[in-house]
Formats: sequence, C-alpha cells, structure tokens
Amino acid sequence: MDKVVLAYSGGLETSVCIHWLRYRKGLDVRTFSADLGQPLSAEELSRQALDLGAHGVFIRDLRQRFAEDFILPALLANAETETGIPLSVALSRPLITEELILIARSENCRYIAHGGSAKSNDQIRFQMTAAALAPDLRVLAPLREPELASRKSLIRYAQRHSLPITHAPKTTYGEDQNIWGRLVTGEAVEDLAREAPEELFRMTRNPASAPPEGEEVVVGFDGGVPTTLNGKKMPFVELIEELNGVAGRNGVGRVDGLNSKIVGIKARYVAEAPSAKTLLFAHRRLECAVLPAELLRLKRHIERLYADVVHRGLWFSRLRRALQAFIDETQPPVTGKVRLRLRQGVVELCGVESDYTLYDADLATHGERDAFDHSAAAGFVDVLALEHRLEGMRERLLQARVVRRRS
Repeated sequence: MDKVVLAYSGGLETSVCIHWLRYRKGLDVRTFSADLGQPLSAEELSRQALDLGAHGVFIRDLRQRFAEDFILPALLANAETETGIPLSVALSRPLITEELILIARSENCRYIAHGGSAKSNDQIRFQMTAAALAPDLRVLAPLREPELASRKSLIRYAQRHSLPITHAPKTTYGEDQNIWGRLVTGEAVEDLAREAPEELFRMTRNPASAPPEGEEVVVGFDGGVPTTLNGKKMPFVELIEELNGVAGRNGVGRVDGLNSKIVGIKARYVAEAPSAKTLLFAHRRLECAVLPAELLRLKRHIERLYADVVHRGLWFSRLRRALQAFIDETQPPVTGKVRLRLRQGVVELCGVESDYTLYDADLATHGERDAFDHSAAAGFVDVLALEHRLEGMRERLLQARVVRRRS
C-alpha cells in the first residue's frame, strides 16, 4: 500500500481529506501537524487524526523556528498584503511543506497531500515549495475533486460517512491561526456590503469596548530585530506571544481586506494580527528615523515586491533570497526604542529613541538655535533645478515647432 503524509490542521477540510485519501484512494495515511500557535492542542490533533482513520500522526512544535526563520525576515521587510494584512498564512506554508517533505522521506511516502482547494492560494504555496525542495514527490490535493469543492459538500461528505466532526456544521467560515495572526474566509464574510460579524473574532477585543485609556508599551530593536518589551529582554517568539495579549485586549490588529488571489479573483479576508500590526508599525517608525531618504524609498518599493513573492509561494526561490539580502543590508542602524500607546484598536506613536537617528534637532528646528546654513539654500536649489530648467527650455522649443507645423 502506497503511503501519503497529509498536512493536517484539524479543521473540516483536512479532516475530510484523511478519510478520502484512505478510503477513496486506498492509501496508508500519515498526518503532520505543525504547532505554530493555533488553538488545538497536540493531543486533540492526534486523537482527531487517528479517529478519522490516519495510520500515523506526527506533530512538531515549530513556533520558535517559525518566528526566527520566517516571521522575522518578513518583519524586516515590513511584509503585508496590499490591504495591510500580515502574511501569517503565506509564511507558514513553506515551513509546513518543508517539514512535510522531511517526514515523507523518513516514512518512505510516495505522496504528500494538502488541503488547498482549486481557488486557494495555499495549493500554490504548498506545491511551489514541493517543486523547489522535492520535485520527485507527487502532490495530492483532494479538495480539487468536484465532490469536495465547497464547504457544504465537505459537510455532506462528513455526514454521509459519519465522520467525528461536530463543529463544522455550525460554522460558515474557515480559519487559520498562528502566532503571527488569524485569517477568516468563507460565506460569513463574502457579502462585501456587510460588516464582519463580531463573533468571528477570537484574538482581539472589540475596539469600542476596549479600555479608553489604553496601554503604553516600549519595543526595543537591535538591527531590526525586536529584542525587548517594556525593557524586558525575551526570545522573539515569546515577545510575539506576549504582545498578542496586550495588543489584542486593546482591540489592535483587526483588518478587513479585499485581496487578489493568485488565480486571478478577488476574495475578502478578515484578519486579526495584534502583535504583527504593532511590531510592523514600530519597525517602520524606527526605520523612518534612521534610514536615509533614498534608501527608505527604495526599500518601500522592494517591500511590496517581497510581500508579493512570499504571497505567491516563492519563499525558497533565489528571488526571495536576493530581496532578503537587500533588506538585511538595511537593518544594522534600525536599533533603538519605540514607545507606543495601544488604545481602542489604534497604535499611536509616543516616541522614538536611537543612537543612530539621522534626525538632528538643531538642524530641524525653526527656533533660535537653528544650525542650518540658510545661505547655502539658494545655490542648492539652483543646481537642483538646473535639469528641470533645461528641460523647460526644450519644451518651449518643441511646442513652438508643433505650432509652426500646424500653421
């Protein structure tokens, strides 16, 4: 009997996949679940997978590696979607697929499988990673089968086969959660004219009911890396988890966005990312203080390209590594402290301190201690405008030529 290892989340989609792979395809099914900070415990995941027919279960705590090797590089690049959603899902897929491949090798599996549907971004992320790291392994995608193409059809399949899935019929949405955020999709958010129901949110308090005074936090950075929270040094993964609690109870991190899927359609996503949105805000503000203008402008352009590359599943590509090399080169001066107030869903900047700031108060001031040489401005502006002056003279000649031709 051929073996397959399935990336298993514990949700409806991959739960149905276990049964389908075993009883429809006749495969020996192993499951792999990565602990990236989702609510389901290892014990629950293991029990569910075995109850559904898995022959073996693998679960690994990858939170630290996820934080340091995937989230951190993306934070340095300020990576978000076009509507400001942090890439919590896109960053997790290459790590999950990489581990999936390692298990497939150790278990002599012929196949790996995932729960991405025909319209999903995940199918592309899983398979782009597999193509880069294990081109010899075959990839199965049960949810591309017509009988499993919708959430309702999955529920019908589960009910028809008496699968032990109790929560699925009560929900009209799918969700994905890890330490970098939570993403909700599905029928519950498909009507663009309607506000996302409050019951969809798990990580954040409703901003309207959050304490009006908010909370102040200080994030310390060293070379772009968040290393301290309120003066306490802690591993990056712990800092993320701690800040999720603080920012979440103050309503920070909700994003309702209409994003472009890789297959070419638009889809609405409702996200919660309290720690991610706070750290991205702080990191950008510190960069504004320490990076020169030209570098900052170019980096902002590179950030959009970087986010798109990660979004499209190209984490293990040479392109992503090349972009990362540029990003990393910009980060040594991004060192200092950023003081923030988290209040009713808003991140407010309270102050920035850095030994490497390019801000000079004596040069920037409009007061009497002004150290700027005002006499140098006239010559500077003349030289700066020289090319535009020459171009303006040329445009007059061109316009005169057009007038002569018409006459």
